[in-house]
Amino acid sequence: MVSSIFKECLLDVYHSEQSGEVTFEALLQAAEDAEQRFILGSFLQMETEGKALIRPALMKLGLPIVDDPDARSKGVVGVSELNDLPWTDRFGLMAKVTEARYLPKYEELASLIAEEDDPEAYRLAKFMGDHERAIIEAFENIAAGRPDPIAPVVSLLTFPLAPPQA
Repeated sequence: MVSSIFKECLLDVYHSEQSGEVTFEALLQAAEDAEQRFILGSFLQMETEGKALIRPALMKLGLPIVDDPDARSKGVVGVSELNDLPWTDRFGLMAKVTEARYLPKYEELASLIAEEDDPEAYRLAKFMGDHERAIIEAFENIAAGRPDPIAPVVSLLTFPLAPPQA
């Protein structure tokens, strides 16, 4: 049995995925080369897969699965300013914002359900925390100029994009 607090948090996480999806779509439009398209496309894929993973639980719990216009509009706020920053700087900023604003909600989700109450919902909640931590790690990797910065995200994708050919 899942609580109403879990349901509310799950819906918030779903809406966050929608915001992230819109953000990465907008950032992708300004990609300068194949490597940037691969990185931003992989972030976009992560958010899309996150939404797809959450939908069955939402349906099971009687919650809406449609995109929320408010969540989508939040995703475009500040994107032009991000695109004006140097490549590494935009990811340093996104790491800080994601860690402060989104990660706590994703981690809260896992704290609101016990495995014995609903094993499926528990696994989903744990995965979504891993999902958000992988995004932050990739942001930090890009900001620091590390090689293969998107690896934490790609390792969690069910349908990873093909990397650019060298």
